[in-house]
Amino acid sequence: MARGFTLIELLIVMAIVALLAAIAYPSYQNQVRKSRRSDGHIALTTAAQQLERCYTINGVYNQPAGCNALAADGTLAAGLATSQEGNYTVVANPLTQTTFVLTATPAGNQAAVGDPECGNLSLNQQGLRGESGTGTVADCW
Repeated sequence: MARGFTLIELLIVMAIVALLAAIAYPSYQNQVRKSRRSDGHIALTTAAQQLERCYTINGVYNQPAGCNALAADGTLAAGLATSQEGNYTVVANPLTQTTFVLTATPAGNQAAVGDPECGNLSLNQQGLRGESGTGTVADCW
């Protein structure tokens, strides 16, 4: 007596595997988005800490002299303008003597897969966090 799998049994197994993959893949993508978001969080908090050091030294946020956070033209220094993993670009706009708003915009892989839930992440001098997507601040931070 010959033993083996019939074509029907093989197709049923393949259908079950495909169904499990269809359910698991979106969840996996969401977890990847969340982990890349942490790169944006780190970039924003690092830039905010550097700007706070500038404020401590100069008494203002927007003076490049003696401030490692700013380039000579008053924009964020190159090391702070891009997140460590390259998933976000960070700008300080507006950057005044007494206030700043840092915005992290998805770039690289994060921009490629998209992040409609959170969009751009933001942080200001008061530590207020924000997002421009359809989600909430609690979901995105």
